Amino acid sequence: MTWLRARARPDGGTGSGAAGAGPESDDTRPDGGTGTGAAGADPHGDDVRPDGGAAGPASPGLGVGRRRGAGRGPRRDGAFDRRLITPMVLGSILNPVNSSMLAVALVPIGHSFGVSPARTAWLVSALYLATAVGQPVIGRLVDTYGPRPLYLAGTSLVGVAGLTGVLAPHLGVLVVSRVLLGLGTSAAYPASMFLLRAESERTGVRSPSGILAALSISGQVVAVVGPTLGGLLIGAGGWRLIFGVNVPLSAACLVLGALYLPRRRALTRSAPGRAEGVDVPGMALFAGTLTPFMLFLMAPAADHAHLLAITVVAAACFAVWELRAARPFLDLRVLRGNPALLATYVRQLLAYTTGYAFLYGFTQWLEEGRSLSPSAAGLLLLPMSGAAVAVTALTGRRAEVRGKLVTGAVVQVAGCAALLAAAPSSPVWLLALVGVLAGVPQGLNGLANQNALYAQADPARMGSSAGLLRTFTYLGAVLAPAADAAFFREGATTGGLHRLSLLLLAVAVPLLAVTLADRSLRRVGRPGAAASDTGKKDTAMAVTTLDPRSALVVIDLQNGVLAASGSPHPTSEVLTRTVELAEAFRARELPVVLVRVTFAPDGSDAPPGRSEVSRPAGARPAGWDELAGELAGHPEDIVVTKRNWSAFYGTDLDLQLRRRGVTQIVLTGVATSIGVESTARAAHEHGYHVTLATDAMTDLDGDAHRHSVEKIFPRLGETGTTADILGLLAKTHA
Repeated sequence: MTWLRARARPDGGTGSGAAGAGPESDDTRPDGGTGTGAAGADPHGDDVRPDGGAAGPASPGLGVGRRRGAGRGPRRDGAFDRRLITPMVLGSILNPVNSSMLAVALVPIGHSFGVSPARTAWLVSALYLATAVGQPVIGRLVDTYGPRPLYLAGTSLVGVAGLTGVLAPHLGVLVVSRVLLGLGTSAAYPASMFLLRAESERTGVRSPSGILAALSISGQVVAVVGPTLGGLLIGAGGWRLIFGVNVPLSAACLVLGALYLPRRRALTRSAPGRAEGVDVPGMALFAGTLTPFMLFLMAPAADHAHLLAITVVAAACFAVWELRAARPFLDLRVLRGNPALLATYVRQLLAYTTGYAFLYGFTQWLEEGRSLSPSAAGLLLLPMSGAAVAVTALTGRRAEVRGKLVTGAVVQVAGCAALLAAAPSSPVWLLALVGVLAGVPQGLNGLANQNALYAQADPARMGSSAGLLRTFTYLGAVLAPAADAAFFREGATTGGLHRLSLLLLAVAVPLLAVTLADRSLRRVGRPGAAASDTGKKDTAMAVTTLDPRSALVVIDLQNGVLAASGSPHPTSEVLTRTVELAEAFRARELPVVLVRVTFAPDGSDAPPGRSEVSRPAGARPAGWDELAGELAGHPEDIVVTKRNWSAFYGTDLDLQLRRRGVTQIVLTGVATSIGVESTARAAHEHGYHVTLATDAMTDLDGDAHRHSVEKIFPRLGETGTTADILGLLAKTHA
């Protein structure tokens, strides 16, 4: 296709990110700032921002108003609506409180139902498997229907899960309760990130760090005190109380959510939500890959080899499907051509498999092998949590990652080896020291891997990359209980703990080896590191304003062009973001120009010049030049047909814009280095202000896209993301 002819170009730039701490407390910022926090004994504070900033799976261009009751309009004073903080914080602790308290409840539950730790391990895996599958799906539903209905439905489900656990007659029902908890607690995170993004855009504060810190700290504090709280509840009234506590928590969330979360009509975006496809086959294949693998790990034997075969087949089908899906459940395309990023995911998986297996295995042994009560075991875990908090506080502001990762891996090896010294007669101080050795890597590994990701990931796929890091965290949480179950079949004995220690060493040593072998880590966070070293480009917002008469100009989003895959963005994502921009422009009665390219059937009106790259031969398929259905059907839009790269050459585009008083254009489309760049050059020459939505355009060649974005576009106009432009549009065209 001539209009998509790619030109290879060099690229460059630099950037580094720094992360807040905690094995699952992702308060990183892509602007190179450093977030600090602390991790508890259990890594699961729900404050990851999938796009690397103050937003999660939220739809851009939204503002939330302060409300004295449901439906009250937006505040006009530009301040963050602090009534949203309490329901957000309370919702964010539901997952960590249920995860950390369970660590001290597994043994009492096993005794109550007469089952071994190999069976109770499903209580851990079920929650994280449900969360891993449910959170991305619920995030998309939040984008479509707004945060309020999903938050209320999710927290209601938490209450139902709590009652189910209290009344559970056997272990199977209790596992169902944990699945419901995993799904229910998956709603608060995307709802909170949606609200944060909406408030950020309404108030003009790009990163409401105080609110993010509150969310981060709340999850971390609960993770720290969770095992102790769980032990106290069990001592007061039995293990069912750790499920029953969800009922009042759910009720509080429902009351606060009903009072303060805005209905969708209170949001400033006037266009209705647009449902995005949910990758049901991808979800099923993901679960179908993990479940048989976990079953095998819990009972490894030759006669169970068929489970491994099922796992391999399901994994292969999952990978093939996800790479071809328009809106994949997990975007595996972020791994293409980026071995450094793949190494980061491997480190995350190894670190969290070891960390979670240590937490749940060591805690069960303290109760059965060392004969401590659940409350005493919970108290003995406090040094582990304290070590994680202290290490994070000391290292959180340093952007360099290699030293953190090497230290974390070395200490994790030492902690796993120290389990070999544990015995029923071991003094408490020695067991506390073992816990400290386990806490240090919790405060280092997750933090450093987050820093590495934001330096290594393609900025165009930052959201997908960060979300995939979270998935690898969940994978570690899902696989770890299987490791515990394999060695605690008849109970959490000292011999089983020692065998578990050897397995953890077999995981921790490769983690150290992978870390030492990754030379790219030396450059991450180093002042003055080149972009070619880290792979990250400058993503700071440059767009400053939008003129009162601005127009959206969409280049070649038509059937034949959208059939291409696109790099670095899939063309499906470009179309989705362009539709969002088009809806926002139409809602404000600003012009939307849809540009299409076409040629005569015999090609007689195609550009005749000779070129080194030959044009595609043969007839084009029927309908290749028809505009995408998601954009068509608006009679007020301007449709321009071109036969060259530029939308200005040989068309009446300039006339159409000037008669409508347009002084600035916002460009999106395909291909970045061809049709978009040519149109941007012509617009600049015609005297228009030019804004380029860099994540709403793509190319056939990623290097060509990056060269245009980094080298050419700053000379022609201003660049920004779809969210940046929608935010400016909301403020300047309210």
